[in-house]
Amino acid sequence: MLPQGTSQPAIYRSLVSLLNTAQSGATLSIESPQPLRIGSLLSALVSDAQTLNFVPLSSRQEQLAIAAQLASQQSRQGSLSGLINALQNLPADSAPSTTSTDLRAAVERLLAGLPDVQQLSNPRGVAQALLGSGLFLEARLLAGANPGQVPDMKADLLRLIAQLTPGLPSSTSFNAILAANTLAQSLPSFVRSALGTLGQVSAKASPTGFPLPERLLQSLEGEGDLEQLLRLAAAAVSRLQSHQLSSLEQSGLTDDGRLLSTWQLEIPMRNLQDIVPLQVKLQREEAPEPEPEHKREEREPKQALWRVDLAFDLEPLGPLQVQAQLIQGRLSSQLWAERPYTASLIESHLGNLRERLLASGLNVGDLDCHLGTPPQGPQTRLEQRWVDETA
Repeated sequence: MLPQGTSQPAIYRSLVSLLNTAQSGATLSIESPQPLRIGSLLSALVSDAQTLNFVPLSSRQEQLAIAAQLASQQSRQGSLSGLINALQNLPADSAPSTTSTDLRAAVERLLAGLPDVQQLSNPRGVAQALLGSGLFLEARLLAGANPGQVPDMKADLLRLIAQLTPGLPSSTSFNAILAANTLAQSLPSFVRSALGTLGQVSAKASPTGFPLPERLLQSLEGEGDLEQLLRLAAAAVSRLQSHQLSSLEQSGLTDDGRLLSTWQLEIPMRNLQDIVPLQVKLQREEAPEPEPEHKREEREPKQALWRVDLAFDLEPLGPLQVQAQLIQGRLSSQLWAERPYTASLIESHLGNLRERLLASGLNVGDLDCHLGTPPQGPQTRLEQRWVDETA
């Protein structure tokens, strides 16, 4: 507290450090008529050269928590195909001490829930695959639904982990790793430590790209079969959570006031003897509510813009990505192939694709195929200005 005259209000001085923006790492001296609690988080907007206005944290804190957890999950995640291939190669005649009956049942349940290409060729199969991807597990639990009634990839992975954990040798260090991974799922209580880490870097975290890169975990020296399976299963859960967090990160209000909702997920699908991860991102963008003075007597229905992104690697075609937009019944799409032969093949069949889309009742706009991968443009994110106060 600064010395003041007897008739003057108290003035408190605090030293604060910036955790983001271009001035990340800088220390400011702030004078305020109110004392600032040591170690608290503040969000501030610059009014002029000498004044800061503090604003409520609320959604800003949630956004930063999501970004911090997403960065953490990205370092732990592993491709689903690595786990599924390991489960498919489990010996059928394993000794009871190695593979228990309950563990075998958990493995069979997980593998049986994988859709094939034929199932994903009709709307009902696609809807079931989306619902069972693990993206909506927590929402169903909050609604009071029984997680065992509907196939769910994330629920099956958690059951598998529960069956694997008791079989680990008591000397293994993986119990600590699993505990750390479980602990990290508690988002709000770790916002503070995540902010401290982010404050050590000057650059703002870049938005998560789509699709998530393939990440296969290698076997560790001296690692047993159960330890490897547990590590792969934990990495698969982290990958699903990365998709869930990416969905939250890319949802909210755009700069022009539009409501953007994002659902990002991954579906391991069977293609003959192979497992092909299909990554999906759905986005719905709605126009803002009109001002009361501009409302008409008869309200016009909202026109939502839908975007669909697909990414998969299907032999012999190789890596493919599809970007489509749908608004007012008009569909346009861009396809990207990394192999020249595949790009030429798709280009030669675009006419047939257009005819089939027209036959389904759609108004078809541009259909193009390109060689390479889509350009990675900026994504919609909420701007955050954070101040951490220290004395």
